[in-house]
Amino acid sequence: MRFGRMFFCLMLTQSAPAADIDLPDVSLAAETTTAETPVPQVGDFQVFDGRVGTVACSRWEVTTADEGGFLLSTCDKYKSYLSVAGSYNLHKIEAPDGKPLVVFEPWLPAVQFPLAVRKVWTERYEGYLASEGLRWEGEMTCRVVEFAPVAVKAGSFDAFRIECYDKRRAAMLETGANTTLWYAPSVPGIVKTVNHEEPAWDSELTEHGPR
Repeated sequence: MRFGRMFFCLMLTQSAPAADIDLPDVSLAAETTTAETPVPQVGDFQVFDGRVGTVACSRWEVTTADEGGFLLSTCDKYKSYLSVAGSYNLHKIEAPDGKPLVVFEPWLPAVQFPLAVRKVWTERYEGYLASEGLRWEGEMTCRVVEFAPVAVKAGSFDAFRIECYDKRRAAMLETGANTTLWYAPSVPGIVKTVNHEEPAWDSELTEHGPR
């Protein structure tokens, strides 16, 4: 099921409640670990198993570090724009013909630097998904629950586990989704994403570089 259809069906049913998160015991070292805003370089790349921003393209490479306030990455002929001011969160992805496939205004607030265990943030955004002609208003609340190793196909990384609840409204209909993501400072980037309402949208890092 595609995201647009899943989103539409969810809006016709009861909203997904915010997940109850089992907070782990956090060591002093993990509590004091922070991640500052990264500095991506041209030529950096990440390869994913799964979709990135609803697009089924796996290898994304930085081609411009700052283009009018956005980090530009490409995958084949797709273009991804991450907001430099917005903690490198996704702003939009364009199709090869230049038309927007997905847009978040000002960005999708899944990460907020500096990261630290127990940090919490709530930000509003507006979303657009071209494949279904959907527009919605969103409010995402995220909290960093631990800093610990996570195993993905690219290897094992020390990562911040972030739990997010995304409340969405389109017209008079409201729904929500729970997402877990892991941010690894050594990559730097999100190495794993789990959408608890629709597993087809999970993604996992399989390679990164340059090596």
